Amino acid sequence: MVMIYCRECGARHSDKAKACPKCGYVAFNVDKSVAVYLVLLWLFGMFGAHRFYAGKTKSAIVILLMFLGGILLYPMAILSFMGRADSFGILCLCVGVPAIIATGIWVFVDFIVALCNIKHPKKIFDKK
Repeated sequence: MVMIYCRECGARHSDKAKACPKCGYVAFNVDKSVAVYLVLLWLFGMFGAHRFYAGKTKSAIVILLMFLGGILLYPMAILSFMGRADSFGILCLCVGVPAIIATGIWVFVDFIVALCNIKHPKKIFDKK
């Protein structure tokens, strides 16, 4: 048994307690594996699979839409340029490529954060 501090009120209580005896804050229960999170991040990070696993559904949907939107717009730009360089192709290229790059940066930052917090899974799976 280890004494820990409540995240809400700062009172000390046992790590086995389901809630803080002073304020009633329910302690976060980590029932997910960091290893599974990292594998999903490495293999399917561009689709947001790691965020779906962590329960961060809204940001996972944003990652998925950004990546799929970029993937769909990029070939449309190439096909548009094959015929002639028009404004639609330039628009597709200027939106599709940055969307893919932004998704890649987001997933890379998630990977670094997960590696830095590998011993603190509460920080990875907390929905803040």
